[in-house]
This record gives sequence, C-alpha cells and structure tokens, in this order.
Amino acid sequence: MKKYNFKMMAYKGAGYALVEASRGCPHKCTFCSQWEHWSGKWRSKSPKRIADEMEHIYSEYGTTFLWLTDDNFGLGKRTANVCDELINRGISEDVTWFLQARSDDIIKHQDNLPKMRKAGNYWIMAGLERHDDNVLDNYNKGIRASDSKLSMDILKKNDIFSQATLITGDRQDSHESLQKLRDYVNYVDPDIAIFMILTPFPGTALYKTAHKNDWLEDDNWANYDMVHAVMPTEHLTRSEVQEELYMCYRSFYGSMKRRIGGVLSRNKFKRQTYRYMAGQGLLQALRGLY
Repeated sequence: MKKYNFKMMAYKGAGYALVEASRGCPHKCTFCSQWEHWSGKWRSKSPKRIADEMEHIYSEYGTTFLWLTDDNFGLGKRTANVCDELINRGISEDVTWFLQARSDDIIKHQDNLPKMRKAGNYWIMAGLERHDDNVLDNYNKGIRASDSKLSMDILKKNDIFSQATLITGDRQDSHESLQKLRDYVNYVDPDIAIFMILTPFPGTALYKTAHKNDWLEDDNWANYDMVHAVMPTEHLTRSEVQEELYMCYRSFYGSMKRRIGGVLSRNKFKRQTYRYMAGQGLLQALRGLY
C-alpha cells in the first residue's frame, strides 16, 4: 500500500512544515509508544515560542500549512493564547494549521474553537478509536464512545475539517463487532475516517501482553505499520483481520453520497482530500493486502 502522503494536507502550492509545540502526553493508552518514550511526562513550549516558530516558518520560507505534531495538543488556555499571538501578529489569515486532539477536549473546550478557526486552524484529527466503551477502557483511553458524534459535529459547526482515526483488530474482535464499528463510524460521520489495525509496538503495554500470550505471528518489523495485521484476534485470523480493514474503508468511502459530497465540498481540505484519494486508488491498494 502507498504511504500516507502528507502533502495532500496542504492545498496546492502551499508547502507544509512541522512544528513541535510540546513533547509527550499525560495520558497512558496501552497501545501508544509515545508516552512511554517520553517517560509519561508532558512538556510544552510557551504560546509565544510556538507562535514565534510558526511566524518564522511563514516569513522565512513562505510556508503556509503547518502541522503541529503534538501527540495531544490540548485545546485549553494555552491554545487560546497561541491563537491570540497569531491574530495579534497579523498572520492568522495567511497560515493554516492542523493538530491532533481528543474528543473530550473538543467538547470541553468548544468555546475556543471559533478563535482557533479565526487564527488559522482548519483541520483537527481525533482518535475516536472504538464504538464500545469496554474496549476504550481496556486501552486506558479515558474517553467515551458517546463523545464521538458530538465532537465531530462541533468541529463541522465551526467549519473545521474533522478527521477521525479508528482501531480494528482488537483481541475480542469478530466479524460482528467490526460491522458494529462500521455502522458507528457511518453514524458519527467525520469528514474523513482513517482505520488502523491494532499494532503492538515494542515498549507498549500492548506489546508486553501480546508477547507474553504468544499472539504475535509476524516478526518482520516492516509490517508493524498499523496497516498489516501481525496478530489474530480470538475470532479472526490475521488474513480476516486484514480483510476487515479493507471492508471498513469500503463501507465508509464506498458511499456514493459521501464521495460525491467530498469531491464537491466547499471545504477546500475535504474537497482536495477526496479528490486525492480517488486519484490514488487507495481502496484497491488495501484490497491487495489480503
């Protein structure tokens, strides 16, 4: 399968750059290697320094699309202060930025979203992960499945492109549970959905559990990419897990109404993303994995 092309996130001619506004994450999801890597600590740059870096990239290189790479940017007071810095510097209408946030933060800090949109935030990705709270609890995720629909609707209301990520291949997964996941995502209806196979990265609690219980059937690290299935579930073989990933994408993007709406959307990011995906033949590439 072709690698995810980050250039599709920036509109034509804009270029893009990465800005690291913080390191680490205060949350401890069992499948995530990042909080382990940073020893469970979260360290942030000041709003002024974040804005300084964004302004420097724009002024010196003419780059107008900025990806804030934080594992969890957070949408509270610090973000509001970053927005004030960008607006006061007069660059908020020239730069566009993307970030990752939690669904509960989107709901809790929704009053900040209009200011974020004014300051150039057009795109937010949220890890909704699953449709079932018991699995979210097992992942130590700390969110509720019921937050998902509201968080995506709030983003759309504020004209912020909504991207959701979902997890397939949980140890308890079956054909039936993954059909429920597909129904759930179609109901939540983010602008785009990215499905990933649960992957036990070394150093994570998930890896330790998988290794201890002999779940791992693939020791080729190149396949630990959230696209290839490296372990079965209690009800599905690795091949079936792989096929279910394709079925999730086909269910979401196979909707003619969604595809036409995406290609013709007034939102430039949604329009560009759907046109890019159509041109790359991503569904066919996924089907070729099983």
